[in-house]
Amino acid sequence: MKVACLLLVMLLSGCASQAVEPSYYLLRSNQDLPSSKLSPSVDFALGTIEIAPYLNQLGLVIDIADSQIRPAVNHLWAEPIYDGVRTLLTADIAKANGQELMPAKLSKDATVVNIRIDKLDGTLDGRAQIVAYWWLVRNDEVIDLNRFSKSRALSADGYSAMVDAETALLEELAKKIAASLVPPPHK
Repeated sequence: MKVACLLLVMLLSGCASQAVEPSYYLLRSNQDLPSSKLSPSVDFALGTIEIAPYLNQLGLVIDIADSQIRPAVNHLWAEPIYDGVRTLLTADIAKANGQELMPAKLSKDATVVNIRIDKLDGTLDGRAQIVAYWWLVRNDEVIDLNRFSKSRALSADGYSAMVDAETALLEELAKKIAASLVPPPHK
């Protein structure tokens, strides 16, 4: 009996010491991006993209209560969230607009699009949420200022579904930004 108990204790302690493998996620556009010659916009350029500092961490973030968040320990971004957001928005704005936005420093006379993501997280009740702003700057003057605030139900339980919902929200944001890019009348 003592040997059986000792074996059971050793087996249980071996199971308890096994580390949980982390899962890694990417924010990527769902758009098909075939090889082609790109068509840069002459009217608009991409300026800054800012991410709220609380999002700038490895773990995906869950909003657990008013002003309280919890970053996931084993569900991590595979790259800095800034890079994922920038890659996704750049591809989806271009797809919706029909033209790529070059970096502002490469586009001398273009209207600059600046973006700030203030919230991009999940909730305990199974939703993903976003709050974002974008503004257009022409000749050092803000000519248009917008806010996008939305939540979306997850299609299933889990972090993978949360990333899918966050991706969909960012894609909606990109379409709204693209729709606001109306070229000025040319002289």
